[in-house]
Amino acid sequence: MSFSASDDENFADKNNQVYLGFVDTPIKEGDEITIEDTFIGGEAKWLHPDSKPRDDLLKCGACKSKDNMCLLLQAFAPLDYEQIADLQSLSGIKNMRYINPDDDRVIYIFICTKCQRKANSVRCIRGVKKNKPQTGAQKISDKMASLPAEKEFKINPFDTSKNNPNPFGSNPFGQSMENPFSVPTPASNDNSQKKVDTNNQQVSAKTARKMHESLKDKQFDSTSTFKGHLLYVEEESFKNKKPDHLKLPKNLKIDKNALELTGGSGSNLEKDPIKLDPRTEKLSKFLDDETFQKFQEIVGYNPGQVLRYDLGGKPLLYVDTKVDLVNTVPNPGYNPSSRRIFEMQLMPKMIIDLEEKVSLTDSMEWGTIMIFTDLENYVPQFDDNDVGYVEECVKVQWESRD
Repeated sequence: MSFSASDDENFADKNNQVYLGFVDTPIKEGDEITIEDTFIGGEAKWLHPDSKPRDDLLKCGACKSKDNMCLLLQAFAPLDYEQIADLQSLSGIKNMRYINPDDDRVIYIFICTKCQRKANSVRCIRGVKKNKPQTGAQKISDKMASLPAEKEFKINPFDTSKNNPNPFGSNPFGQSMENPFSVPTPASNDNSQKKVDTNNQQVSAKTARKMHESLKDKQFDSTSTFKGHLLYVEEESFKNKKPDHLKLPKNLKIDKNALELTGGSGSNLEKDPIKLDPRTEKLSKFLDDETFQKFQEIVGYNPGQVLRYDLGGKPLLYVDTKVDLVNTVPNPGYNPSSRRIFEMQLMPKMIIDLEEKVSLTDSMEWGTIMIFTDLENYVPQFDDNDVGYVEECVKVQWESRD
């Protein structure tokens, strides 16, 4: 069964609040990565140089070792006060004490590359650095717009302010999220192209991008770190695009003998069912999974997505499961009176971007990684630098081997 825009769930017409992350550029040698950056791979940037998570949070939950834990994603994710108030109201929770849009809030996701499919081999850490609320309740978008233009990548990936509905952030370098290198300039009569100041010279955004792309990619230790890439974001859209729906490969050949009846010409289908070649049977079961088809349908509109962000929404499941994964998400042990809500999920395209060499035996095998975080944003303990870290809930749907 195939899902289409004419089905009950019309993707193009629904009120969409999902935002997608796409790979923009590799991290370069000269890039100064800050906690305001959102990226995949690379090395974690902690909220303070002297404030790191407890050692046990950085270990694989399966093998209890740090040796093979690699960063998948670091996302700068401050919260919007009004949005969280609405979500808490829907959940019957009334505790906004720990919601400050001016706090630095970062999500870190790690995977143990040696413990595929094992429980707790993917771990999520939520970090918060307390800051004093800005006078006049300054919006996150205003805070991001005040960042210096010399840094091309300071884009808040998860800004949910009312003036800027894109939760991935206010772009201080122009209105188009397609071009993170452009900067806003005063309107002029000649409608000249926006400029960016680089090394005290006026150059176009296009030239600035080319200059950045010409720089050497930052080298990471491939034995312990994935190659780093910065992300850009867009609101999910289903308009004016024709996705490649799930189809059988054009070069797929099925032996006709695999479809022959096992008995003679008088075989009864009820008593003597058709037996398929094991490979064909596996493919058939895969295509019969309506959940997977829906996943393929939706992702097909934006196939480059590596991240989906939908705070308080519903995750896009990779395959059907007998257990309702969302209903098995536990309340946070450090704050049991609260509850966790869905925040984001990692998409399989990320594997291609992170692994420079994809192996049939050693590559990552997840279909999607879903992250659920505390609705109250509570952190039990902060250090002298006003930094605290807690573990959040991860649900992984692995690639099928059957």
